[in-house]
Amino acid sequence: MAAGGSVGIVGSGPIGQGLATLWAQAGYEVTLGARSAASAALANAPGSVKVGTFEDAARHDVVVLAVRHDAAADVATRLLPLLRGSLVLDTMNAVTVREGRAASGLEDGLTEGQWLARLLPESTVVRAFSHIQDELLVSRARKTPGAWAVAYATDATAERPRIERLIADTGYAPVFVGTLAQSSILDPGGAAFPRLLTLADLHSLVTAYRLPEMLDLFNTATLGEVLHEQVRWVFPYGPTIGVTETFHGRQAVTEHLARVQGSGVRISDIRTELETPYGAVVRATGSFPTPRGLVSSPIISVVAVRDGLISDVREYWDTAAIR
Repeated sequence: MAAGGSVGIVGSGPIGQGLATLWAQAGYEVTLGARSAASAALANAPGSVKVGTFEDAARHDVVVLAVRHDAAADVATRLLPLLRGSLVLDTMNAVTVREGRAASGLEDGLTEGQWLARLLPESTVVRAFSHIQDELLVSRARKTPGAWAVAYATDATAERPRIERLIADTGYAPVFVGTLAQSSILDPGGAAFPRLLTLADLHSLVTAYRLPEMLDLFNTATLGEVLHEQVRWVFPYGPTIGVTETFHGRQAVTEHLARVQGSGVRISDIRTELETPYGAVVRATGSFPTPRGLVSSPIISVVAVRDGLISDVREYWDTAAIR
């Protein structure tokens, strides 16, 4: 056994060859699985990498699937007996183009990680290395190891230390996104696809992506848990209904939001747009108690993030409708 462990890579294309190179340099015993003898002859990998069949690569505890997505279902089904109990890293993307933009080719609401997990129910599926352009994979890791980051998602919380070691040993810093159901950020059309980001920027982008679940804490009066100490919350139209325009600091913001939540206000249908490492535009629906009963109003917020927390909010709603 090599010092770094062993890994099998199913697929000898650019991503497969790149990962084989990086793990071999880190001391791993690597088997690169090619589709055919002709593909094997074209593989460009260090001499320490064994080049064999898909089945050879699948006979490892850690296996990377790096084939074309249109062949993935057949390959996964074929290798299913060998992949039982294995940690399977999914680097593949079902890419389509809609209105000139990259988008997922899977059914609405289904992430790539969930799709593969359905095919491999007895494997531990990890979504990783899917958002980096293959031509950058080796060069960035070699030139500035640890500066650039790879986001990953898995349902197997207990496996996170092993997954993070595998990523770190390629020269990239690991960033956890969440479960496979929460991993759309890594799929075509997601905010991280196709992007290579520094560790700090990727952490911040993931925070922006998580804003809906963070802001939903308003409904349980626990939003203070995710507010920056120096948070600023602005209600530009607040004074028209007797609400202070700006609140500074976690305590002041938390106390105000608790009063609002206690009055019966609730928010729902929270979603983000234009996610960046600096924040996002958030749309939601607010339910406001009035003398006429509950009134719904759209809410649009420009939200900034810092250090994994909400740091600045500028919130707009229809004050005329809720008077």
